[in-house]
Amino acid sequence: MKTDQTELNKEVVISKFINGKVVFIMFSIFFWFIINYVDTDMPAHMRSIVKVNNGQSSYYPHFLFFFVVNALSFFSSDFKLMTLVTSLVLGLASAGKYWISKKIISQLISDINLKFKDNVITIVSFALLFCFAIPDFYNFFVLKQLYLGRTPSVVWHNSTTISVFPFAILLFWKQLKLFDRNDRISIFDRDIFLILALIILNILIKPSFVFVFFPISALFIMINTNWKLNKQCIIQLLPIFVGGVFLLIQYLVIYQNQPETTQLSNSALEIGVPFEFFLAFIPVWYLPVAYLLSFALPIAVIFYYREILKYKPFLYALSLTLFGILLSAFLLEGGLRKHHGNFTWQNIICSYLLLLTTVSFLLRKVKNQSLYSKKRIILWGLFILHFLSGILYLLKMYFTGRYH
Repeated sequence: MKTDQTELNKEVVISKFINGKVVFIMFSIFFWFIINYVDTDMPAHMRSIVKVNNGQSSYYPHFLFFFVVNALSFFSSDFKLMTLVTSLVLGLASAGKYWISKKIISQLISDINLKFKDNVITIVSFALLFCFAIPDFYNFFVLKQLYLGRTPSVVWHNSTTISVFPFAILLFWKQLKLFDRNDRISIFDRDIFLILALIILNILIKPSFVFVFFPISALFIMINTNWKLNKQCIIQLLPIFVGGVFLLIQYLVIYQNQPETTQLSNSALEIGVPFEFFLAFIPVWYLPVAYLLSFALPIAVIFYYREILKYKPFLYALSLTLFGILLSAFLLEGGLRKHHGNFTWQNIICSYLLLLTTVSFLLRKVKNQSLYSKKRIILWGLFILHFLSGILYLLKMYFTGRYH
């Protein structure tokens, strides 16, 4: 009886130490420091809010993050207050990202009998918040940049990407669960309305993820309904159609209805040469290396476990990722925003989803592997490397004051 109680105490101790409140406080401090001491997009985003308050500008079409920060700052132009509010909002988004990720992993391995299960899920979910592309000698010492040219699963410098993360992850999860429903779905189904609400939230904060979510989700829906455009198929496609209309309106506002004095007025969508944006920062021969080290763990798991390609959460995340990479390889903006990389943000979110579903698959395999098998050491060793790479990236930002 005493032994059972000791095991129970061990089971809950880590979950009590690492929780949503701790993540919120920790990340709010991180972001306050980054805003003040690292060269990022965040001060520019806050200055755009000040311009709105002074009547010099209007909100961006993806206005929601800016409006929330402005409202919580009492529509003040006090930069210190706005810095504090931005830090808290981004800390809250990160806590949401942690909490949702933990719930997803818990549900994906709910049928697995794993010792210290809650502790393991807590540790993995927390580590995912830091995972980054694995560095190498060339990019660290020659290029002297860890971020540019890579596809990491986390960013610390772009406020809209950070704030949209929990809503993008939740959209992925709710859509994935809808794929698996066997009952007849009504047009008034709660899940249909929830997915539509999440789509609109994504568009209003940062539309990047829906660029890949729309076509890939539509493809999965068509496959699930045997390519028959029946009532069930149309109902499931409805949120995507309505979201597409919202996205089209946003596109017209951004590219067709901007004043001549704005930076956006000279921008337009262009088809570039393959990987044109990335090749502005890394040589062409290094591109495969950059992708290999960005996705080291998922690639290694595919090598060792081909059955992961039949694991629907991973297959869905992989499809989103591959389409996102294809999109960023060819589509870019012209004019002054050509090297802003605004068609690469979806890759950050997709990379995170790919890691999330990969570790969920690996946790399902734990009970079937010997404790110190070569395969297990290599794969979990790669996960630890991704995590340590994220810590190294934070240290580099701290010492250099630059995010790239």
